[in-house]
Amino acid sequence: MSAPPSTYQSNLSHREEVAVSGAVLSDAPWKLAGATGLVVAGGDLLLHLFAFHLAWASALSMGSVAFFTVAGAGALIRSRRSRALRWARSQPWRYAAVPGAATAIVVFVLTVLHGSGIPGAVFTSLWHAAITFGLTGAVGSVVRPRGKDASA
Repeated sequence: MSAPPSTYQSNLSHREEVAVSGAVLSDAPWKLAGATGLVVAGGDLLLHLFAFHLAWASALSMGSVAFFTVAGAGALIRSRRSRALRWARSQPWRYAAVPGAATAIVVFVLTVLHGSGIPGAVFTSLWHAAITFGLTGAVGSVVRPRGKDASA
């Protein structure tokens, strides 16, 4: 008999939570996440081009939001079982911090490379990270895993 979620969810330090979240993300649907990121980035770029405005950093930023959201949420709803995945399913908002942080890092770099200043890059990366965090946490809170092997 496995331990109920309440016995292992609060005993983790912040560093251990990040490590467990990384272990869950290692099983993410990366091909699906990559395809989704490409479609969103391409669509965003096309919309900007129709307005005669080349905004490659904005398109790549939205693509990274889609990429990390699909990877993070997809890992939670897969039908696999592990202790790390049980923890992430019982603590979806804590788990969602890692995909959100990854989005913030990527968007910050893209915004700085685009030529924006540090304060603008921080603001842009934070709101993109908030979208990823919110969507991943919401999916983890609402959607249950697929398949009969997914029961914790």
